[in-house]
Amino acid sequence: MRRLGIIGVGIAAIALVAAAAFALRPHRDVPAPDAAKPEAALSDAAKLEAAARKGAVPTLYCEFTNFADRTPLVGFYFTIEEGGPKPVYAQVFQREQDGTQDDFGGATAPRPEWSYDGSESPAVIHSPDDAMQINVYDYDPSKPGTNWFEAGLRSVRYRNLGGKCRHSTA
Repeated sequence: MRRLGIIGVGIAAIALVAAAAFALRPHRDVPAPDAAKPEAALSDAAKLEAAARKGAVPTLYCEFTNFADRTPLVGFYFTIEEGGPKPVYAQVFQREQDGTQDDFGGATAPRPEWSYDGSESPAVIHSPDDAMQINVYDYDPSKPGTNWFEAGLRSVRYRNLGGKCRHSTA
């Protein structure tokens, strides 16, 4: 019986030494909480300023679906250029339901510049030839985020489609 007590104390001592060694070892592979997400404690304005310093480009992706909101029919991806009096939504690509995609921005196909009009309700993004417009609901261009918001596509080609958009920084 005394022998089992000594073995138990020995096992407890080894477990205690192992736990102490694990707790005191340097954690090189785990970043500090502040280093992992320094933006978490920043306000919205500070986040925008930090993104601008990093050279992040604001983007907008809109996807429009069939009447049952299940199958994406068409998607538009824009970069937002904010240097002028009004923001310019430069179209990067347009993706169709069948998987085909028109890319813009090369020497032969410059990016179409869509215009944003926030004075209307809902706000509207107009295509360069006014053949299409995207109505955006509850959209604030000054607040990029990862949440989707409601949108509607108005065009002769696509008819009136419902959909959603997401404003973020790339």
